[in-house]
Order: sequence, then C-alpha cells, then structure tokens
Amino acid sequence: MLNLSAGYCATDTAGRAPVPDKVLLSQFELLCKKMEDVKGDYTLGGVINIIDKVNPADRMDHVGFLFCKQGDEFYYKLGNTVTLNEQGVYLYIDYLARRIMLSTKKEVIYDMGLKQFADIGATVRSENYTMTSKITGEEQTISLINEHHISCKEYALTFDKRDMKIRRLYMRLTNLDDPLNKAKEKVIDVSITRWDDSADLSRYISKSEVIRPENGGWRTAIGFKGYELIKM
Repeated sequence: MLNLSAGYCATDTAGRAPVPDKVLLSQFELLCKKMEDVKGDYTLGGVINIIDKVNPADRMDHVGFLFCKQGDEFYYKLGNTVTLNEQGVYLYIDYLARRIMLSTKKEVIYDMGLKQFADIGATVRSENYTMTSKITGEEQTISLINEHHISCKEYALTFDKRDMKIRRLYMRLTNLDDPLNKAKEKVIDVSITRWDDSADLSRYISKSEVIRPENGGWRTAIGFKGYELIKM
C-alpha cells in the first residue's frame, strides 16, 4: 500500500500496476465529484496556462479568467475578452480588437468545462495509472501518471487539506499523431484562486453599459465608442 511519507503507491509483487491507497483514492474521487456537482449560482476565477507547441494558437500564458453564473445568466472574462449572456442578449466583447458581437440570448450548458475535467479524472483513475501524493504546507497534490497512456499522461489535482477546495488542476495530454514525443505534449495548468457557491452579476459590467437601443436596433454605449458592433 501507499507509503504516505514518501507519497507513492507500492507496486504489486507480481509486477502489475500499482495499487492506489484507499484513502488517496477516496480523496481523489471526492475532488472529482466536487467538479461534477457544480450547479446553481457560483463564481469561479483563476489563471490558465496552456503550452501546445503543435498548435501555438491554443497557447495561453498566465491568462486570467472569471466566470460568474447567476440563474440562467452569466458574466465570463477571459484575458482581454468578456462574454455576457443576460437581459435577452448575448455579447462577446474583444477589448484588443475593439469589437463587439451581438446576438439574442443563448441556451448555454454552463458547467461543461468543469464536468469535462471531472470526466477525465473518472477515466484515468481506472486505467492503469500510478497514483502519487505530495504535501506542501496546507496543500496536497494527488497525481495520476501513465507515460504510455494514449490520451492523458498525467492528471493532477491540488487542494487545500483543511477544506478540500481545489486550488489547481494540471493535465499533460498526449499528441495522438506522435504519442511518444514529449515535446509535442499539450500541458493545461489551471490555478483556481476563487470558487464561491454564490454569484452577484451586479459587480460586473452589464448589457446597458455596452449597448443602447436605437431606432429599433442597437448602438454602442459611450464607454464603447469606436467599437465595431457586429450582429450575429
């Protein structure tokens, strides 16, 4: 079984895959369930880093994000863009390009991002991964590693030991066209600095600050003068 002081799983004497410690496995399953069960109003924020040498356009270098969902409306900031789905409209604002895209309010599956991460975790825990644990201060990281896996070579969750709140999610994904080439792996590293079971959209920019009604249509508000408004 697991040597908790070393943080590694013991290997089966017959040379089979390591057997994960029951306590660690239970903790990991609880963390995945936290992501699976996200629903209702909540606010989630942090920083995303993505390294993808094969697809440089997917790269993210310390990009901040904040997602606030209240009822069936939301505010989502990612880097230099903001998406609003509220008051009957869907707005995508690109501050760098000075462009606003406008459409009617969309039906959105709000929680798919976290649930997809949880689904990956549920898959890897049953596919011949070695489970390790590392404790640093009040934080603990549980990692599942399989250097020969066809899609995900490493999946790790860092959490606060005191309240089991997830602080970081790390994934190292295989390049399917060249699975043995480590230089082509895609790394997704998400640091979570805020995760509240509450939401207050009034704290963020709203539709009325972006667009104004005019002659049966819309125009940009004063704060967005000079932005191109594109109706979708």
